Amino acid sequence: MTYFQGIETSEEELHGCNVTTVHVQSEDAAKKLQKPIGSYITIATGTPLSKHEHIERVGECLAQILALVLRPHYHGRLCICGIGNRDVPADSLGPEVTRNLPLNVLSGLGLEGNFCEVVSFEPGTLGTNNINTEVLVNGAAKAIGADCLLLVDSSTDEEPARMFQTIQLSTSGGVSPLRSGRKADWSALGIPVLSLGVPMAIPAPILFPDQDVSRSLFTSVLVQSEIDAAGRMIAYAILRVCFPTLSSAECFLLSGLNQSPVPYSFLPEAEDEKTGSA
Repeated sequence: MTYFQGIETSEEELHGCNVTTVHVQSEDAAKKLQKPIGSYITIATGTPLSKHEHIERVGECLAQILALVLRPHYHGRLCICGIGNRDVPADSLGPEVTRNLPLNVLSGLGLEGNFCEVVSFEPGTLGTNNINTEVLVNGAAKAIGADCLLLVDSSTDEEPARMFQTIQLSTSGGVSPLRSGRKADWSALGIPVLSLGVPMAIPAPILFPDQDVSRSLFTSVLVQSEIDAAGRMIAYAILRVCFPTLSSAECFLLSGLNQSPVPYSFLPEAEDEKTGSA
């Protein structure tokens, strides 16, 4: 663990993934890093999510980190917000995650969970509904009495090696949005806002600095496969944390991780330990 004035960093290996955590602890450090006070966690998988042969390792790693950041909000009402445009493949991670969360089915089963209630919704985007996303999220969060908000969204990254191969979490609001422009002020919601994102694109100026491409993004023609894999993996981890009485195999089936086109299977050798219990 390394500590600078107002900044604490640590690295560890968890379920075969490299996990880097940066805690920004003071206003001076926040100004220096141009990030709000909070924790920033990066899970590096070492290979694109759609090609990862050990899905259970990444899923369990993410579940363990999610349990850590969500534990202070256990027993409250959790709202999961899938941000993005379903019609734009690289921007559809949020909707893909919420689609793979069978929360109504689980609610009907009366399962014991770490939250008194878990809900999810897709607010759409400013480009499609002409309403700022945080306005819609604020209204929904107040209507259901949410105690904590988890934003899930596609993100951008300036490092090509991180695209499709990292999962980024923050305890201080939204990730870097896929679309450039105005950044939402999530602090106005008045409740804790955590975010989870996977880089699905790179700002074009990073790759083409001599060209006028300031409003363009670069992604892969195979990005839909990455969205499918990441969406199901994140849904799996969320179910592991929210419903600790479910086994990993049950969460795997419920999240749809065993469905095509994800090119791998998950066959636990034995009943595993529950994740994220209080």
